[in-house]
Amino acid sequence: MKCEFLHKEGSSRLILIFSGWSTDMEFYSHISHPGWDVAVVSGYTDFDFPTEILDSYTTISLFAWSMGVYMASMSVPFNRLSMAIAINGTESPVDNSTGIPENIFKGTLETLDERNLRKFRMRMSGSHYKNLEGCFNTPDIDKLKSELEFILKSRASAPRGNNSKWNRVYISRNDLIFPFQNQKQAWKSHNSSESIIEIDAPHYVDLLPLIKSALPSSEKIGKRFSKALATYNQQADAQRTIAHRLAEMCEGTSLRRVIEIGPGSGIFTHAFASRHNPESIDFVDLYRLPVFGVAQSEHYHIANAEDWMAHKAEQSQGQYDAIVSASALQWFVNPKEFFHNSLLLLKPGGILACSTFLPGNLEEISSANPYGIIYRSKDEIEEMLSSFFDSFSLEEESITLEFESPRDTLLHLKHTGVGGSSSSGLSLKELLGRLPSRLTYRPLYIIARKQLSR
Repeated sequence: MKCEFLHKEGSSRLILIFSGWSTDMEFYSHISHPGWDVAVVSGYTDFDFPTEILDSYTTISLFAWSMGVYMASMSVPFNRLSMAIAINGTESPVDNSTGIPENIFKGTLETLDERNLRKFRMRMSGSHYKNLEGCFNTPDIDKLKSELEFILKSRASAPRGNNSKWNRVYISRNDLIFPFQNQKQAWKSHNSSESIIEIDAPHYVDLLPLIKSALPSSEKIGKRFSKALATYNQQADAQRTIAHRLAEMCEGTSLRRVIEIGPGSGIFTHAFASRHNPESIDFVDLYRLPVFGVAQSEHYHIANAEDWMAHKAEQSQGQYDAIVSASALQWFVNPKEFFHNSLLLLKPGGILACSTFLPGNLEEISSANPYGIIYRSKDEIEEMLSSFFDSFSLEEESITLEFESPRDTLLHLKHTGVGGSSSSGLSLKELLGRLPSRLTYRPLYIIARKQLSR
């Protein structure tokens, strides 16, 4: 197994790609993402992943495709990942019911030559083959055979109990390598079963759109919400309910110095300030905000909130009574690090009060955009919080909005900016044909308190 860097610019964030069999780094050369280093793993003749390359990163997002799913599950320390996505592969790659049928796998191994490898790549790529043909490496048949032999033999000796947890699993209905039904069977009883997304695609799936949707662009998110600022308050019925509920949950505390992440149009800002009369607030958002005038001292920061919090935690530990945020946490690439920095910034007895959304949020539009934002589960949020806070509570809710037509649904999404940074790639007619006349929001409210003794 080898790990090579496509891009290494000293970032604290790493995109780790576990490649599909018979592809190497060149196959993924088009992949880049602002603010992220990119590394590609290939050469599957052992489980010896060089974990030391992870040491310089605070945020690591894994994208494993095809045979890379199995190899990653057996070699990567998942507890060091901030996100993991599996695409068209299983953790039992040679299996008649949960992987590639054994006779097909062995047949590929026994008859492998340049001609049959080309046939394999054509089946793998579907209609994309002509565009991809020049991206495949010059084959080393003996090396590729040794990889298949290792995978076949490793079934008996492969380490188990690795506690792999995938935030999302994509399976293609038209997969001619890992049969669709076998993939469904494999993931049905896995602890990632609630994260399965079915897509209309061959075995090959371009990873770049997945990466862009899973790791939202701060710039694009900021532009969308900035454009929606004038119409947000009119359309944001669910967000208004969430904001007032979160403000109520902060009752009974003395909150003088506050950080608010993602105030946007200020719905939560005004609800919170009217109850708690803060003296000083640091507002952090991706774009220029209106002046709220709710505190004696107000400081406005145009920044990526995760980066700002990390920098602030190095300078001002134990200075804040509260860190609050309504409906912004779902955009974070590393919420665990945000929780850690929040703990550092809070005074003893200070509170973290925020809301995010759970899997199933806006599920009605998933068919229109299967590459939508990845929501963290309640269990995952709880596990993250428990690493830093001894006292916290989580409360979930369901809010359903009814619209007169799919067009009104689309206007709601546009006027609130909740589409984020991803795109469905559909025409307006196709989009309206898939959109429903209702939307379901699934907020999760988080209240965590820093111990007085800390």
